[in-house]
Amino acid sequence: MMKRLLLLVPFVAVGLLACGDAESHDPKPNKATPTAVVQKHYDLGTVTATASSTLPDREDFRPLGVVDVSALSTPENAPDDWRKVAGDQLIVLKTAHGSVVIEMAPQFAPGHTQRYGQLAKEGFYVGLPFHRVLSGFMAQAGDTVLVSRPPPETEMLDAEFRFRLAPSTKVTVVGERRSANAGFIDGFKTASQPQALAMMTADGKVQAWQLHCPGAVAAARLGNDINSANAQFYITMGYPENLDKNYTVWGRVRAGFKSVFKIKRGEPPMPPDLIQMFSLVSEMDAAIAPSVWVMNTDSPAFVAYLEGLRSEAGSMPDICNIEVPVIVRWP
Repeated sequence: MMKRLLLLVPFVAVGLLACGDAESHDPKPNKATPTAVVQKHYDLGTVTATASSTLPDREDFRPLGVVDVSALSTPENAPDDWRKVAGDQLIVLKTAHGSVVIEMAPQFAPGHTQRYGQLAKEGFYVGLPFHRVLSGFMAQAGDTVLVSRPPPETEMLDAEFRFRLAPSTKVTVVGERRSANAGFIDGFKTASQPQALAMMTADGKVQAWQLHCPGAVAAARLGNDINSANAQFYITMGYPENLDKNYTVWGRVRAGFKSVFKIKRGEPPMPPDLIQMFSLVSEMDAAIAPSVWVMNTDSPAFVAYLEGLRSEAGSMPDICNIEVPVIVRWP
Protein backbone atom coordinates (compact mmCIF):
# COMPACT_ATOMS: atom_id res chain seq x y z
CA MET A 1 0.00 0.00 0.00
CA MET A 2 0.95 3.64 -0.18
CA LYS A 3 2.11 5.57 2.87
CA ARG A 4 1.74 9.30 3.22
CA LEU A 5 3.85 12.00 4.75
CA LEU A 6 1.67 14.66 6.28
CA LEU A 7 2.67 18.27 6.69
CA LEU A 8 0.07 20.45 8.34
CA VAL A 9 -1.03 23.21 5.98
CA PRO A 10 -1.99 26.61 7.42
CA PHE A 11 -4.93 27.01 5.04
CA VAL A 12 -5.27 23.63 3.28
CA ALA A 13 -4.23 20.23 4.58
CA VAL A 14 -3.66 17.19 2.41
CA GLY A 15 -1.86 13.84 2.41
CA LEU A 16 1.50 13.23 0.75
CA LEU A 17 2.63 10.24 -1.23
CA ALA A 18 5.38 7.92 -0.04
CA CYS A 19 5.67 4.12 0.31
CA GLY A 20 4.00 1.93 2.96
CA ASP A 21 0.76 1.85 4.95
CA ALA A 22 -1.82 4.65 4.95
CA GLU A 23 -1.95 6.85 8.04
CA SER A 24 -3.81 10.04 8.95
CA HIS A 25 -3.18 13.12 11.04
CA ASP A 26 -6.15 15.08 12.37
CA PRO A 27 -4.91 17.98 14.52
CA LYS A 28 -7.25 19.86 16.80
CA PRO A 29 -8.33 23.20 15.30
CA ASN A 30 -6.78 26.31 16.79
CA LYS A 31 -9.67 28.17 18.43
CA ALA A 32 -8.03 31.49 17.66
CA THR A 33 -8.21 30.90 13.91
CA PRO A 34 -10.79 29.55 11.44
CA THR A 35 -10.75 25.87 10.55
CA ALA A 36 -9.16 25.20 7.18
CA VAL A 37 -11.10 23.99 4.16
CA VAL A 38 -10.73 20.23 3.85
CA GLN A 39 -9.59 18.92 0.46
CA LYS A 40 -8.86 15.43 -0.85
CA HIS A 41 -5.46 14.44 -2.17
CA TYR A 42 -5.57 11.42 -4.45
CA ASP A 43 -7.31 8.56 -2.61
CA LEU A 44 -5.56 9.00 0.71
CA GLY A 45 -8.38 10.65 2.65
CA THR A 46 -8.58 14.05 4.26
CA VAL A 47 -7.03 15.99 7.11
CA THR A 48 -7.98 19.20 8.86
CA ALA A 49 -5.69 22.04 9.85
CA THR A 50 -5.95 25.64 10.92
CA ALA A 51 -4.76 28.99 9.67
CA SER A 52 -2.45 30.41 12.32
CA SER A 53 -0.17 32.69 10.37
CA THR A 54 -0.11 36.35 11.28
CA LEU A 55 1.53 37.19 7.99
CA PRO A 56 -0.35 37.70 4.71
CA ASP A 57 -0.87 34.73 2.38
CA ARG A 58 1.12 36.15 -0.49
CA GLU A 59 4.53 35.86 -2.12
CA ASP A 60 5.99 39.32 -1.61
CA PHE A 61 7.58 38.80 1.78
CA ARG A 62 10.84 40.65 2.13
CA PRO A 63 13.25 38.33 0.31
CA LEU A 64 15.90 36.63 2.41
CA GLY A 65 19.56 37.31 1.84
CA VAL A 66 19.00 40.75 0.34
CA VAL A 67 19.77 42.99 3.32
CA ASP A 68 21.81 45.92 2.01
CA VAL A 69 25.21 45.24 3.54
CA SER A 70 27.00 48.04 1.66
CA ALA A 71 26.90 50.31 4.71
CA LEU A 72 27.88 47.57 7.14
CA SER A 73 31.25 46.28 8.20
CA THR A 74 33.02 43.44 6.40
CA PRO A 75 34.55 40.22 7.73
CA GLU A 76 37.95 41.70 6.92
CA ASN A 77 37.67 45.01 8.78
CA ALA A 78 35.44 43.79 11.62
CA PRO A 79 35.83 40.03 12.07
CA ASP A 80 33.91 40.01 15.37
CA ASP A 81 30.80 41.25 13.57
CA TRP A 82 30.60 38.20 11.32
CA ARG A 83 30.55 34.43 11.61
CA LYS A 84 31.90 32.42 8.69
CA VAL A 85 29.77 29.34 8.14
CA ALA A 86 31.70 26.09 7.85
CA GLY A 87 31.42 24.38 4.49
CA ASP A 88 30.11 21.18 6.04
CA GLN A 89 27.16 23.15 7.48
CA LEU A 90 26.18 24.76 4.16
CA ILE A 91 24.07 23.24 1.40
CA VAL A 92 23.70 24.61 -2.12
CA LEU A 93 20.36 23.57 -3.62
CA LYS A 94 19.96 24.33 -7.31
CA THR A 95 16.96 24.16 -9.62
CA ALA A 96 16.34 25.60 -13.07
CA HIS A 97 15.37 28.83 -11.29
CA GLY A 98 18.69 29.40 -9.51
CA SER A 99 20.69 28.47 -6.44
CA VAL A 100 19.55 28.49 -2.82
CA VAL A 101 22.08 28.56 0.03
CA ILE A 102 20.97 26.78 3.23
CA GLU A 103 22.73 26.87 6.58
CA MET A 104 22.13 23.80 8.74
CA ALA A 105 21.64 24.06 12.52
CA PRO A 106 23.31 21.07 14.23
CA GLN A 107 23.21 22.86 17.59
CA PHE A 108 19.41 22.50 17.57
CA ALA A 109 18.78 19.41 15.40
CA PRO A 110 21.95 17.28 15.30
CA GLY A 111 20.29 14.10 14.09
CA HIS A 112 18.51 15.79 11.20
CA THR A 113 21.49 17.82 10.03
CA GLN A 114 23.65 14.70 10.06
CA ARG A 115 21.03 12.89 7.97
CA TYR A 116 20.57 15.60 5.33
CA GLY A 117 24.30 16.13 5.11
CA GLN A 118 24.78 12.39 4.60
CA LEU A 119 22.15 12.23 1.86
CA ALA A 120 23.70 15.28 0.21
CA LYS A 121 27.07 13.53 0.08
CA GLU A 122 25.42 10.47 -1.48
CA GLY A 123 23.75 12.59 -4.18
CA PHE A 124 20.35 11.30 -3.10
CA TYR A 125 18.39 14.43 -3.99
CA VAL A 126 19.77 15.07 -7.47
CA GLY A 127 16.97 14.45 -9.97
CA LEU A 128 14.19 14.38 -7.38
CA PRO A 129 11.20 16.70 -7.86
CA PHE A 130 9.59 19.34 -5.72
CA HIS A 131 6.44 17.25 -5.50
CA ARG A 132 4.27 19.51 -3.33
CA VAL A 133 4.46 23.30 -3.65
CA LEU A 134 1.72 25.48 -2.16
CA SER A 135 1.57 29.28 -2.45
CA GLY A 136 2.05 31.08 0.85
CA PHE A 137 3.01 27.83 2.56
CA MET A 138 5.98 25.72 1.46
CA ALA A 139 7.90 23.85 -1.23
CA GLN A 140 8.49 20.16 -0.46
CA ALA A 141 10.92 17.66 -1.97
CA GLY A 142 12.55 14.31 -1.26
CA ASP A 143 9.83 11.92 -2.44
CA THR A 144 11.05 9.29 -4.93
CA VAL A 145 7.66 8.10 -6.21
CA LEU A 146 7.24 10.49 -9.15
CA VAL A 147 10.59 9.49 -10.63
CA SER A 148 10.19 5.77 -9.88
CA ARG A 149 13.23 5.58 -7.64
CA PRO A 150 13.45 3.48 -4.46
CA PRO A 151 13.08 5.29 -1.14
CA PRO A 152 16.18 5.84 1.00
CA GLU A 153 17.37 2.96 3.14
CA THR A 154 18.00 5.25 6.10
CA GLU A 155 16.12 4.78 9.37
CA MET A 156 13.52 7.20 10.69
CA LEU A 157 14.72 10.05 12.87
CA ASP A 158 13.77 10.94 16.42
CA ALA A 159 11.92 14.24 16.71
CA GLU A 160 14.01 17.32 17.43
CA PHE A 161 11.16 19.83 17.60
CA ARG A 162 12.51 21.43 20.78
CA PHE A 163 15.83 21.87 22.53
CA ARG A 164 16.92 22.82 26.04
CA LEU A 165 18.23 26.36 26.43
CA ALA A 166 20.76 27.17 29.15
CA PRO A 167 20.82 30.61 30.83
CA SER A 168 24.39 31.02 29.57
CA THR A 169 23.31 30.80 25.92
CA LYS A 170 23.47 34.16 24.19
CA VAL A 171 20.03 35.12 22.90
CA THR A 172 19.17 38.44 21.30
CA VAL A 173 15.50 38.87 22.22
CA VAL A 174 13.45 41.08 19.87
CA GLY A 175 9.90 40.45 21.08
CA GLU A 176 7.37 37.88 22.19
CA ARG A 177 5.43 35.12 20.52
CA ARG A 178 2.53 33.60 22.45
CA SER A 179 4.12 34.39 25.84
CA ALA A 180 7.49 33.07 24.69
CA ASN A 181 10.62 35.12 24.06
CA ALA A 182 11.32 35.50 20.34
CA GLY A 183 14.94 36.09 19.44
CA PHE A 184 18.09 35.07 17.59
CA ILE A 185 20.60 32.39 18.51
CA ASP A 186 23.57 32.11 16.16
CA GLY A 187 21.48 33.89 13.52
CA PHE A 188 18.57 31.42 13.75
CA LYS A 189 15.03 32.56 14.63
CA THR A 190 13.92 30.93 17.85
CA ALA A 191 11.39 31.16 20.65
CA SER A 192 11.83 30.06 24.25
CA GLN A 193 10.20 29.99 27.62
CA PRO A 194 11.14 32.89 29.95
CA GLN A 195 14.52 32.27 31.57
CA ALA A 196 12.95 32.86 34.97
CA LEU A 197 11.50 29.36 34.67
CA ALA A 198 15.00 27.84 34.58
CA MET A 199 15.28 27.86 38.39
CA MET A 200 12.27 25.54 38.54
CA THR A 201 13.57 22.89 36.11
CA ALA A 202 15.70 19.87 36.95
CA ASP A 203 18.43 20.77 34.47
CA GLY A 204 18.34 24.53 35.02
CA LYS A 205 17.28 25.08 31.42
CA VAL A 206 14.11 26.09 29.59
CA GLN A 207 12.36 24.77 26.51
CA ALA A 208 13.15 26.44 23.17
CA TRP A 209 12.34 25.83 19.53
CA GLN A 210 13.09 27.15 16.06
CA LEU A 211 10.42 29.16 14.27
CA HIS A 212 8.84 28.36 10.90
CA CYS A 213 9.29 31.94 9.66
CA PRO A 214 9.68 32.21 5.86
CA GLY A 215 12.92 30.53 4.82
CA ALA A 216 12.86 27.79 7.46
CA VAL A 217 14.03 24.38 6.21
CA ALA A 218 12.36 21.50 8.03
CA ALA A 219 11.62 17.76 7.88
CA ALA A 220 8.29 16.23 6.85
CA ARG A 221 7.07 13.17 8.78
CA LEU A 222 4.48 10.40 8.78
CA GLY A 223 1.03 11.05 10.24
CA ASN A 224 0.91 11.03 14.04
CA ASP A 225 4.33 9.41 14.45
CA ILE A 226 6.58 12.23 15.63
CA ASN A 227 9.68 10.05 15.22
CA SER A 228 9.18 9.34 11.53
CA ALA A 229 11.10 11.99 9.57
CA ASN A 230 13.52 10.50 7.06
CA ALA A 231 14.52 12.25 3.84
CA GLN A 232 11.72 14.59 2.79
CA PHE A 233 12.14 18.28 3.57
CA TYR A 234 10.31 21.53 2.95
CA ILE A 235 11.13 25.23 2.74
CA THR A 236 8.54 27.62 4.14
CA MET A 237 7.36 30.47 1.93
CA GLY A 238 4.89 31.80 4.51
CA TYR A 239 4.75 31.41 8.26
CA PRO A 240 2.74 28.31 9.19
CA GLU A 241 2.90 29.02 12.90
CA ASN A 242 0.97 25.86 13.78
CA LEU A 243 3.99 23.80 12.69
CA ASP A 244 6.18 25.31 15.42
CA LYS A 245 7.14 22.63 17.98
CA ASN A 246 5.47 19.99 15.80
CA TYR A 247 8.03 19.57 12.99
CA THR A 248 11.83 19.70 13.15
CA VAL A 249 13.42 22.81 11.68
CA TRP A 250 16.99 21.89 10.76
CA GLY A 251 18.17 24.83 8.65
CA ARG A 252 17.52 28.27 7.22
CA VAL A 253 17.81 29.81 3.76
CA ARG A 254 20.64 32.34 3.77
CA ALA A 255 20.52 33.39 0.11
CA GLY A 256 18.55 32.70 -3.06
CA PHE A 257 15.09 32.70 -1.47
CA LYS A 258 13.56 34.26 -4.59
CA SER A 259 14.42 31.07 -6.46
CA VAL A 260 12.19 29.10 -4.10
CA PHE A 261 9.18 31.24 -5.04
CA LYS A 262 9.73 30.41 -8.72
CA ILE A 263 9.34 26.66 -8.18
CA LYS A 264 6.28 25.37 -10.01
CA ARG A 265 3.14 25.03 -7.87
CA GLY A 266 1.06 21.88 -7.56
CA GLU A 267 0.42 18.60 -5.71
CA PRO A 268 2.30 17.42 -7.66
CA PRO A 269 3.20 20.00 -10.33
CA MET A 270 3.19 18.54 -13.82
CA PRO A 271 5.89 18.52 -14.89
CA PRO A 272 7.63 19.28 -11.58
CA ASP A 273 10.83 21.23 -11.10
CA LEU A 274 13.75 18.91 -10.39
CA ILE A 275 16.67 19.33 -8.01
CA GLN A 276 19.82 19.76 -10.09
CA MET A 277 22.20 20.08 -7.14
CA PHE A 278 21.96 19.42 -3.41
CA SER A 279 25.51 19.50 -2.18
CA LEU A 280 27.51 20.39 0.89
CA VAL A 281 29.83 23.29 0.15
CA SER A 282 32.67 21.26 1.67
CA GLU A 283 32.12 18.66 -1.08
CA MET A 284 32.02 21.16 -3.94
CA ASP A 285 34.86 22.14 -6.23
CA ALA A 286 36.52 25.26 -4.84
CA ALA A 287 36.03 26.95 -8.22
CA ILE A 288 32.25 27.04 -7.70
CA ALA A 289 31.85 26.88 -3.90
CA PRO A 290 30.48 30.00 -2.17
CA SER A 291 31.84 31.54 1.03
CA VAL A 292 29.16 32.67 3.47
CA TRP A 293 29.28 34.96 6.48
CA VAL A 294 26.31 35.58 8.78
CA MET A 295 26.28 38.61 11.08
CA ASN A 296 26.88 37.63 14.70
CA THR A 297 23.49 38.15 16.30
CA ASP A 298 25.04 38.60 19.75
CA SER A 299 27.35 41.38 18.55
CA PRO A 300 27.06 45.16 19.05
CA ALA A 301 26.89 45.46 15.25
CA PHE A 302 23.68 43.41 15.17
CA VAL A 303 22.18 45.43 18.02
CA ALA A 304 22.92 48.59 16.05
CA TYR A 305 21.36 47.02 12.96
CA LEU A 306 18.22 46.18 14.92
CA GLU A 307 17.96 49.73 16.22
CA GLY A 308 17.83 50.93 12.64
CA LEU A 309 14.75 48.77 12.08
CA ARG A 310 12.67 50.32 14.84
CA SER A 311 9.56 52.24 13.85
CA GLU A 312 9.07 55.89 14.71
CA ALA A 313 6.99 54.70 17.64
CA GLY A 314 9.94 52.65 18.87
CA SER A 315 8.54 49.19 18.16
CA MET A 316 10.59 46.37 16.67
CA PRO A 317 9.34 44.44 13.61
CA ASP A 318 8.03 40.93 14.11
CA ILE A 319 10.93 38.48 14.17
CA CYS A 320 9.72 36.92 10.92
CA ASN A 321 10.24 40.28 9.22
CA ILE A 322 13.80 40.74 10.52
CA GLU A 323 16.45 39.31 8.23
CA VAL A 324 19.98 38.70 9.47
CA PRO A 325 22.59 40.34 7.24
CA VAL A 326 24.44 37.76 5.13
CA ILE A 327 27.45 38.07 2.86
CA VAL A 328 27.77 35.47 0.10
CA ARG A 329 30.80 35.49 -2.18
CA TRP A 330 30.94 33.23 -5.21
CA PRO A 331 34.25 32.49 -6.94
